[in-house]
Amino acid sequence: MVHIMGKKKTVLMALTSTHHGFFKGISQYAGEHNWHLHTFMAYSGKIPLGWYGDGIISFTGYRDDLAEFILQAPFPKVELSLVRDDLDVPRVAIDNFRVGQLAAEYFLERHFKHFAWAPFAQDTPNNERRNGFQESLKQFSPELITLPTALVTRDQSQSIDWGQSRRNLIQTFKKIPKPFAVFAYNDSVGVEVIDACLEAELLVPEQVAVLGVDNDQIVCESVPIPLSSVQLDLDTLAYEGSALLDRLMNGQKPPENLIRVPPRGIFTRLSTDILAMDNVEVAKALRYIWTHFDNRLLSAEEVASQTTLTSRGLRKAFQSKLQRSIHNEIMRVRMNRITELLTNTKMTINKIAEHSGFSSANNLFRAFRKIKNMSPGKYRTLYNQSDHTRRAAPAKN
Repeated sequence: MVHIMGKKKTVLMALTSTHHGFFKGISQYAGEHNWHLHTFMAYSGKIPLGWYGDGIISFTGYRDDLAEFILQAPFPKVELSLVRDDLDVPRVAIDNFRVGQLAAEYFLERHFKHFAWAPFAQDTPNNERRNGFQESLKQFSPELITLPTALVTRDQSQSIDWGQSRRNLIQTFKKIPKPFAVFAYNDSVGVEVIDACLEAELLVPEQVAVLGVDNDQIVCESVPIPLSSVQLDLDTLAYEGSALLDRLMNGQKPPENLIRVPPRGIFTRLSTDILAMDNVEVAKALRYIWTHFDNRLLSAEEVASQTTLTSRGLRKAFQSKLQRSIHNEIMRVRMNRITELLTNTKMTINKIAEHSGFSSANNLFRAFRKIKNMSPGKYRTLYNQSDHTRRAAPAKN
């Protein structure tokens, strides 16, 4: 429902991050509550000194000048992160501990026994994600190795010794038993880890599985081995932040408890799409399937030809290691691709069939209904409905 009663509120979006989820969540709330959004800073990055209005919603990141502007502004304000512990304003934040838990559960389901953490900075969100990951692994793995990634600092004048960090990273890889799983603070760190693995001639995901956070499609698919990632619910985060700001602008007090928004789930790409195993031939076969699934003529015989095993031998190995057939694995990967395209693009079913290894939309339709018990169109509709509901529903304290 759009509220048109009363004076239109003017709100500044003081964002140093261009996550589209922030824009979507804030603009949805603004549209529903008759706000005027001042978006100048979101595009220019420049602080609008002398700005006046009703409230500010911010993501300050590591900018000291913006933090000072936010603190001095005589308007209600809400910050959308915990990056800065020196910013004494009401906040809404991602449930970072749950992000770490989810990553641990994901790797444990894939039978990994050795784990590493790849940090981004020394701040509260990093600590919370690591703690959630480590706590969930305690009873399964006695040690969590911290990788020497290039850490960002609050001092923007301080440069990063990328070359030394890369050398340290590769040296550390050599000391960790294979296979091992890496949980990276965000997608930027995750692709850096993948790049270092490729330089060190380590197979991803057969020897090193890598999981990031943010599910930024451009970043995740910028490397030869696309990065799996925890998908945060930034739409709901920004929507809840806007709702809190609205209450503050109406004279209400901030809540006693921090509002936390849980992650939406994990989007699997090639960097983790494997079970930790010691059968190299099965690993080779899996890699071939994952990189050739869009070939509609792909067969068990062709997959076996990429290994030293006969077709019969590879079939037996698949059943032993994965408890599924080669054909079922091909279909599983194709279904993952279809659901990705249904939920993240507006591609037609004909185009999705082309990109997922089906000879026609009808063949895709039949296979999808058999596995998912619904049509591709209904799946897309249900996902879009649940996405809208998740953003509109209030988050719990």
